[in-house]
Amino acid sequence: MNSSIELFRRGLAPGAGAAVLMLALGARPAAATDLHYTLMSPNFGGTNATAFQMAQFTQSLIAAKLAADAAAMKAATPPDPNQPFVNAIVSQLNGIVAQSVAQRIANSQNGQAGTIRSGSVTISYANSDGQLSVTIISPSGSTTLTVPAGM
Repeated sequence: MNSSIELFRRGLAPGAGAAVLMLALGARPAAATDLHYTLMSPNFGGTNATAFQMAQFTQSLIAAKLAADAAAMKAATPPDPNQPFVNAIVSQLNGIVAQSVAQRIANSQNGQAGTIRSGSVTISYANSDGQLSVTIISPSGSTTLTVPAGM
């Protein structure tokens, strides 16, 4: 009742105060609805695999294009003109070292043994009882040769 008296003092009739009060109590704020998102990717339990497959296909096309571009760029890079010369020198030096190692092993006397290491390759030899046994161990495997000594 005090609110009606207060409204009356402000120049509103007692019935108008009740109408204002009813409007204030009866007015509801605008109601919002829940948003629903349906996951379409099969990775997340969705049922529409077509969209996901299309995205995968597009991604594979992009990856193939990037790989082709990288290969074309690599092929377009001119080779070093000095590389054949360097390869020939390295080949000749490897041949000289291999010949020196082979001569050392072949010239071993009865009862001699030894090991030669070069990088990840190990060559072991033993000359005993008229047999020369050579074992070569590399990352790709091992090979053992046994030949008569003094040949």
